[in-house]
Amino acid sequence: MTKEIGVPVGGLESAGSPPNLPDGAEDAMRRLRDRASSDNTRAAHTADWDKFVRWCHGSGNTALPASPELLGWYLTEKSGELRPDGRWAFAPATMARWVATINKVHALAGLPGPGRNETVRDILRGIRRTRATPSARRTPLLTEDVRAIVGGMRGTATCFADRIAERRDSALLLMGLAGALRRSELCGIAVSDVVTHRADGLYVTIRRSKTDRDARGRVVTLPYGRDPQTCPVCAYRRWREVLDVWDDGGRPAVLSLLADTTDDLGEHHCRGLSLHTAAPDRPLFRPVHRTGSIGAGRLAGQSVHSMIQRRARQAGFSPELVATLGGHSLRAGFVTQAVRNGATTQTIMTQTGHADERMVAIYSRHHAGLVGNAVTELGL
Repeated sequence: MTKEIGVPVGGLESAGSPPNLPDGAEDAMRRLRDRASSDNTRAAHTADWDKFVRWCHGSGNTALPASPELLGWYLTEKSGELRPDGRWAFAPATMARWVATINKVHALAGLPGPGRNETVRDILRGIRRTRATPSARRTPLLTEDVRAIVGGMRGTATCFADRIAERRDSALLLMGLAGALRRSELCGIAVSDVVTHRADGLYVTIRRSKTDRDARGRVVTLPYGRDPQTCPVCAYRRWREVLDVWDDGGRPAVLSLLADTTDDLGEHHCRGLSLHTAAPDRPLFRPVHRTGSIGAGRLAGQSVHSMIQRRARQAGFSPELVATLGGHSLRAGFVTQAVRNGATTQTIMTQTGHADERMVAIYSRHHAGLVGNAVTELGL
């Protein structure tokens, strides 16, 4: 973040004489600081700071250093802005992030953070209280939901491009549900992160995630499914088959593969899996163009969100339900389905990586409210 917003690595010169650093030391320190947070976080911080700087310039004030009173005025003014449809322009969580960014910029410059003042904290509390609304949660996709979506895709995929997209989307949906994966985690999987296991299925290494800021990584296991239609390993094999052939021979090779391959979805084809492993760092999930061409870069998180809604709509889900679905619906679906099927909190957390049991309880309250609930014993 320091590089983008232009804050000196060593703070302001007024804090004391700068030490004699070897050549290249400052650049090395900046690079390490930049890697302390994800690309998305750094981009958000840069945008937050730029917004504040522009507002200060427009109001005739200085952004660095900023007083608590100035920051309070900024928050108060922004809290009243509306979108064209009448909704609030900025959420309380967004404004809290602005304050955190402004504090960090000041800290890097050797200055006290204005957002740590009690006045600013009270203003944030007031904004939260006046905006008190239930948090919007994505509707979970349960096993039968995903089965219906995948079945619908396979029943209508006839042309070249549709067949390729179906293989990718089936693998993404089934691996995402079985692994309780976030959309960012799915997009971050490389080919080398997936290892087949003869007895267990797939071992998938998640290099980094939302709650793993130090990128220690974790491994999730995706088992062989009972039904070949919804077996995560079969879906992975079908997508990897196309991906490897595309990377080796391009469009003509995939056309030949799909023309010669009998895609028997009534039988398992996941045992003894042996796939091409060249270029192991290539992304597993990549864009598929409407012509059937497979992109080289990683699939974007927003594309996962859009795909889930589009596929659910095609499967006949109501518009009201589709609007509540998104990338998190797969992770929420895993927890909800597991709770409904009698899994314990600890076994659920083994797969999800949650560190707090209360997060699992939230899914249970909102989407499995009768599981373990004494209300079922009232005899009504």
